[in-house]
Amino acid sequence: MAKNKQQAVRRGKDPYYPTDYSVGEKKPPIVKPVKATAPIMTAGNWFKLLFWGLFPLINIIALAAWIKKDNNTINPNQRNFAKAALILTLIFWVVAAAGFAVAYFAFGLF
Repeated sequence: MAKNKQQAVRRGKDPYYPTDYSVGEKKPPIVKPVKATAPIMTAGNWFKLLFWGLFPLINIIALAAWIKKDNNTINPNQRNFAKAALILTLIFWVVAAAGFAVAYFAFGLF
């Protein structure tokens, strides 16, 4: 370890001598990889997404198509929205079917 700046300067000239960061030698910068970001979805994109979600059977087909991994044209934000919407839609249909079954068998409403 270098005890003073003079030894540190001498070390800097010799590439095979270990570096001593405790005496003020600068550390090499840490390069961080840049993550690719998705393009921002416009209001028109969201309108189309929500419009197709209004139709009962078409929404499930469209959501399943948007979730596919091999579809590279779909924005990742749209894919995540489709995953969440499909899960909520399926939960709604299961709860609705259970409610109708209870109403039919327990209360004889239908």
